[in-house]
Amino acid sequence: MLPLPGEPHPRLPLRDTARRDGPRSALTAFHRQAGPHTLVCGPAGHVLAPRELVADATRVGPAGRVSARVPARERRLAHALPARLGLAALQCPVPDPAATDRPADDAVLWLRLGLTQHLMGAVLARLGERTWGDTPLLRLPAAKSALAGVAIALLETESGLRGAPDDGLDDTTLLLLHQQVTTMDDALLKLLGAHGLTVSGPGATAHVSRLLADLYSPSFLLREAA
Repeated sequence: MLPLPGEPHPRLPLRDTARRDGPRSALTAFHRQAGPHTLVCGPAGHVLAPRELVADATRVGPAGRVSARVPARERRLAHALPARLGLAALQCPVPDPAATDRPADDAVLWLRLGLTQHLMGAVLARLGERTWGDTPLLRLPAAKSALAGVAIALLETESGLRGAPDDGLDDTTLLLLHQQVTTMDDALLKLLGAHGLTVSGPGATAHVSRLLADLYSPSFLLREAA
């Protein structure tokens, strides 16, 4: 029997931090789970973290297989959005770039789930403030239908994560869940209109989440090998 969404799960604090506080705090919690002065990288060695954590880190690697950091062998990734949000993206050497780290991927999915919930809260607030004639946008049938679809998908995604076997989700399931989170974010961004495309707006949360999927999911390796 699968755990119900309300039952305890070790990843809930990470999800809740992302939902409550947004990307920076969630990324801090994600990397600190691996220990002090440690950066958790994706399967190809990519890292997304707050700048202060990157400056302070002495170890790096996939969760459970960290080693001493060698800054001289790292490559900084130029990306305008992380820089504006006080984040840094880089690629570090890893012993086996073809190895997928399931625990890290699972944690990233929980983090992304919380970011989608954070984005949904921002969408609800914005649609509640804006009107079409005398009707709040939040009460329009199209908006209510889209929000209901996201709410159902959130429950489905969390159930999929809670039902993971002890040895982790397989790559195909990981990719499907990452895509499901991205689809939810896209649906929420449409409700924000142009406001969702601004760096200072809530849409930045969705763009950070998509970048996390690029850097930490198995699909990134498939694209590099193509």
